[in-house]
Amino acid sequence: MNSALTDIGMTIVQPLFSLAMFLIAVRFLAQLCGVSGYNPISMTLRRVTNVIVLPLSRLLPSGNRFSPGALVALILIQVVFIGLMFTLEGRLDAFNVLQALIWAAIGCASLLINIIFYSVIAMIVVSFLAPQSSNPAVEFIWELTEPVMAPLRRILPPMGGLDFSPIILFIALNVIRVSLGHMAAAVGLVAQSARYVIGI
Repeated sequence: MNSALTDIGMTIVQPLFSLAMFLIAVRFLAQLCGVSGYNPISMTLRRVTNVIVLPLSRLLPSGNRFSPGALVALILIQVVFIGLMFTLEGRLDAFNVLQALIWAAIGCASLLINIIFYSVIAMIVVSFLAPQSSNPAVEFIWELTEPVMAPLRRILPPMGGLDFSPIILFIALNVIRVSLGHMAAAVGLVAQSARYVIGI
């Protein structure tokens, strides 16, 4: 395929798939962490992503918080994106479904970790700038991060008024990131092919 057309195709496809995966990943985490379903952001996420997630949720039983439909949708979108990237580069013959599923799982895990990481940073910033804010976005981020932070606070209570739990969380998330990096290398997801995976 012409390299110019390939670049144009990637420029169009990648942002669309990245946005779709981000929205579904945030929806998955919001439900998993028990974010209020009445929050305007939660309601918007459901409306926007239902077209993809709802059919899968009807097929896959879900609990109160865990949504296998959203998780499967996340992985399937990643696999489709990988397939499109191979197609745009004229390498569809090298596309392997099993390998794509493994790459997709690693990419999705990395995306979820990144969302938690940056949500905690956002919460720290907001707690300094607007600690009493009742903005729906602030409440959404707080409810998204609190289930992760609360257990760490119980293990490591504030010392002299300082909360060190975010530091422990960042260390844990970085350990997971390093582990995912080694797993990615083990399944052939090196720098050259990492561009096929959203979240890496």
